[in-house]
Amino acid sequence: MKAAIYRWRVAPEDEEHFKQRWHDITSDIVRDHGGGGSRLHRAGNGEWVAYARWPSKEARDKAFADYSAQPDRSIPQREGRAELIEEIWLDITDDLLIPEAELPERFH
Repeated sequence: MKAAIYRWRVAPEDEEHFKQRWHDITSDIVRDHGGGGSRLHRAGNGEWVAYARWPSKEARDKAFADYSAQPDRSIPQREGRAELIEEIWLDITDDLLIPEAELPERFH
C-alpha cells in the first residue's frame, strides 16, 4: 500500500471552494475509482495538506484520469484555484492510525 502527501497554496477567497471540491472529489474517488480515503489539514503556515492512501501510484493516476474524463469534473489546481506545491509518495510499513469512529473521548 502507498500513501501520498499533497501540499497546496490556496488564496483566502478560494479556501471554501477548495475544501468543498476536495471533499467532493475524494468522496467520488473513494466510491467510484478505488481510492483509499484521505484527510485534509490546514497547516500553521496557511498551506493545505492532505494525506491519501492508494493501492499504487498507477492506481492513483488511473483514478484521477478516470475522474477528470467525466463531464464537468476538474480539480482545483486545474481551475486555477489552488497551487499544488508538492507531492510525496510513501510506502506504508506500519499503520497504527485510529479510525475516527474509534478515537477515545479525549479527541471529541
